[in-house]
Amino acid sequence: MARPSRIISLATIFTTLVCLTASAFADCTNCCSECEPERQFYLGGIIGSSWITLNDPATQEAIVASEPVFIAGGTSGIAFRRNSWFSDLPGQLRLEFEARGRDQVVATETLAGDTIAEQASDGWSTMINVWRDNKFSEKWGYYIGAGIGAGGYRSNIEVTAGPTVISNNENVSAFAWQAGTGLIWEISDRTTLDLGYRFFSINNTTATLDLAGTPTPYERGYSASELLLSVRIYEPFRRFIK
Repeated sequence: MARPSRIISLATIFTTLVCLTASAFADCTNCCSECEPERQFYLGGIIGSSWITLNDPATQEAIVASEPVFIAGGTSGIAFRRNSWFSDLPGQLRLEFEARGRDQVVATETLAGDTIAEQASDGWSTMINVWRDNKFSEKWGYYIGAGIGAGGYRSNIEVTAGPTVISNNENVSAFAWQAGTGLIWEISDRTTLDLGYRFFSINNTTATLDLAGTPTPYERGYSASELLLSVRIYEPFRRFIK
């Protein structure tokens, strides 16, 4: 026979799970007292432009210098209601998962009679972000924060004209981080737009170059300044017309 304390514990866990599920998909008013209506789930979409720099860490020479490419992605997160830092207006602390993709960058150079093309394609990143939203009016505010995660791309180098045989085509990835800030426009209590700037960086990656039959490792640094337009829908599975 189960002990009464164990039964109470299981009941408490079950009730908490019900509350958390209900708070994510519907109003909490009819759930239970443990529910926290100031906590909201959200989904978001991101589009923008990324000015990518690809460089050689050994020489600090830029292979690609601030080339603009299209980026897009999505987010999911939990927003916790907090007061704004410099006013009593409601702000938020957001814990967020983000995934984004980036277009390719290509550089071409002529060296010792060879025309060499270097390409970084299929760029990607997955990040865990922490953002702090603060309002300076009922509809307008700003955010600041940072994130860590992983990023990578497909590295490709080949001689397009010339006698030397050089080739490389492999996926590389490494630790990544970002920091950013931006403006927030609260369209409604369910929908928010923000226009933001982020600096994004992937730690130096190492790939292997086939240099006339000799495997040769080489490093690349990957960073970007990014201008992003984001939309967030809070409680997206709740009915849109109350």
